[in-house]
Amino acid sequence: MNNNLTPKSTWQHWKESWARRIIEWLPENQSPRGMRSPHFWIITALMAILTLVYYAGHTPLAHFGGFLTCAYPHDIHRALFLFPIIYAAVAFRGWGALSTSFLFLCVVLPRPFLGSPYAAPLVRPLLFVLFTAFLSLLTAMLVDRMEKEKKARAELSAAYQELSEYHQRLKESQEELIQAEKLTSLGQMAASIAHEVNNPLAGVLVYTQLLTKKIAGNKFSKEVALDYLSKMDSELTRSTRLIRNLLDFARQSPPALREVNLNEVVNRVLDLAAHSAELQHIQIIKELNPSLPELVADFDQLQQVCTNLILNAIQAMPEGGRLTLRTSTANDSQLKIEVQDTGCGISPENIRKLFTPFFTTKGKGKGVGLGLAVAYGIIQRHKGRIAVQTKEGEGTTFTIYLPLHHEEHEEKG
Repeated sequence: MNNNLTPKSTWQHWKESWARRIIEWLPENQSPRGMRSPHFWIITALMAILTLVYYAGHTPLAHFGGFLTCAYPHDIHRALFLFPIIYAAVAFRGWGALSTSFLFLCVVLPRPFLGSPYAAPLVRPLLFVLFTAFLSLLTAMLVDRMEKEKKARAELSAAYQELSEYHQRLKESQEELIQAEKLTSLGQMAASIAHEVNNPLAGVLVYTQLLTKKIAGNKFSKEVALDYLSKMDSELTRSTRLIRNLLDFARQSPPALREVNLNEVVNRVLDLAAHSAELQHIQIIKELNPSLPELVADFDQLQQVCTNLILNAIQAMPEGGRLTLRTSTANDSQLKIEVQDTGCGISPENIRKLFTPFFTTKGKGKGVGLGLAVAYGIIQRHKGRIAVQTKEGEGTTFTIYLPLHHEEHEEKG
């Protein structure tokens, strides 16, 4: 923190500090309470006492002399009325300032006629009244302004507290949204992968039966057996890889920043989604830059983003089409992923709501509208951004920009 404050900033800080203290000390506007307010009776008592002092020279109190009958007490006596009048302006605002100023006028007017040594006896009292009224109204306006500032501060504090609570509930719901969308995507992929895993398993079963027949008929050949076993190994390895990828995708893992190969993320997602594309006669085109530098990111979360975008693209082409995946460098400090489809596109009225949670244009059972919202949140946390280009009837391209480096990872490093 910089403690080298300039004189101007020090004065401003001191002034704001005292302003806050005064604002906290100010009483609330007592106008609605009127005579039920204790301030009303305090002001009334002060006005009565000062009136008695003001006219003391014309009462038996004049025998006491001193302050009550000094040579020029009138201006001093009139000045004392400032205390209850300013008090009234603070407690009752404009209503109090005007009422006590009028009462002050009523108090001072009779005195000049009782005996005044001045040629124009009304001038001095009236000037006092006008000055007092002006000062009290100015005080009332200032207090009103300070009271509004006090309320604004209270409202701002309440709004800030509410925003903090909302933000906390959001920081808490983000992971729940991610897991909910994972389950949705997982269900869609599981049905597709079940068919793809079933094919190699069926092949393994066939080769097992063939080997059994050959061994039973004494037609066993070492070369044929090795060929069958090699094919069985290949199919089982492929099935194992698919299942492992599916489990990795479903696993709940906290965000972990590390060096990530972007092409590996895309290829991992394609292993999971390729069969869904094949079932819908979708051609997959990969244009992955092999010389991409590694970026600092969360592998699982980037996989979640790519999965959402690729599944959305596949679902946008129910009659078949072309899905193009590109990775490249955007500039010296950013990489980008493009997911381009030749599907139905997105209407202009839906573009604005594209990343809104639970907004979806898919049919029932096809999605809950969390995929793009979750993807947007993940990319935001990675200090990146998502751009969308679309045209109805021609297709959509989602482009993700990701920074190569991440401040949190550098600090930990």
